[in-house]
Amino acid sequence: MAESADRVVTPFSFHCPTRLHFGSGVAARAGALLAAEGFGSVLLVTGTGHTVRSRGYAALKESLEAAGISWDEFPAVTADPGDGLVREAAALATAGGRSALVAYGGGSPIDCAKSAALMAADGTDILEYLHGRAFPAGGALPVVAIPTTAGTGSEMSSAAVTTDTAARRKLGFSHECLFPRLAIVDPELHLDMPPPITAATGMDALTHVIESFLSLGANPASDAINLHSAARIMRFLEAAWRDGSDLAARSEMACASALAGAAFSQTGLGMVHGFAHPVGARLGIAHGLANAVILPYVLAALARDAAPRMATLATALGLATPSDAPADAARKLVLGIAGLKSRLGMPASLGMLGVGAGEAPAILSDAIAYRARPRSPRAFTDGELSLLLDSALSGDLDAAFRA
Repeated sequence: MAESADRVVTPFSFHCPTRLHFGSGVAARAGALLAAEGFGSVLLVTGTGHTVRSRGYAALKESLEAAGISWDEFPAVTADPGDGLVREAAALATAGGRSALVAYGGGSPIDCAKSAALMAADGTDILEYLHGRAFPAGGALPVVAIPTTAGTGSEMSSAAVTTDTAARRKLGFSHECLFPRLAIVDPELHLDMPPPITAATGMDALTHVIESFLSLGANPASDAINLHSAARIMRFLEAAWRDGSDLAARSEMACASALAGAAFSQTGLGMVHGFAHPVGARLGIAHGLANAVILPYVLAALARDAAPRMATLATALGLATPSDAPADAARKLVLGIAGLKSRLGMPASLGMLGVGAGEAPAILSDAIAYRARPRSPRAFTDGELSLLLDSALSGDLDAAFRA
């Protein structure tokens, strides 16, 4: 007998061509791994701060030299890299005839390298892609991502975010050519992350798996990744935050973050990111921190329409039981995430981050136009999004449940 229609799996596709090399100490093999891909000349893309002076970065250069790979470097990436930085990196890659870009650091160097690799491939300005006036025809130069934080998932995703500096807007662009060729994820590189960065990047990863699971684009493959990763983050983030030398906790967080990138590339994200991007672009607030503050408010506003899926998440995170009514479990999820954020020493509201009411109209205008808004499990009206933003600014979680 044919299975009933309500039990038939909805058709879906899942595509993640990035080869992941994961494990403690795997970064020491970076030169050999790149040589095996045929990369003889690369551009290193990294940040301006601690990362460029780190032992791990020095070891990476030594590994490349031992493998006979020549390199130049672009150690100029700042948080939320703008279009100007992307142009500089692309020009350097092109002038040197580099066969690949190697991004070392957090999400900013990885995203900058991706955008520069796309621009360098055909000379089209990055803003043309970001504003939908151009579309990749011939792909991008290969990117190798070596993350030093556990949060963005960019090492395994098809997305890159670049700030349009003139417009003060963070804009994402997704295309399969932006999947890195290799992701070299070594949790030993994460041991030096200070607690505030551990907390912010970890909450970024948690936001990814939650929004991906609740997305209207979710599918069985992404669900499996997201439920597993959410449970690991909930269990190990605090441990990594309390003791940065806990390699087991660092490993769990690094793995969950990387897998989350593969999942959200299939599903898209949600309105937490819709608000977090303009908060970061306009006020310079770190992306993971913005996500962490906004996440409980968006979840509270979703509880009305997404309670069954939220209940599944709450159970996976150990915040509810299967016997709880969906509405009760959804509320427990919201309060559990808010509690985790508080235990990590993070602010309760956007107002506590210094976001004033005067910034609200510009933040709201940007959020309304967020490209992944149609995948939200609740079809928010503009007015409802305004109420939601007000609640996040004031710290009124009950108002978000009513938004």
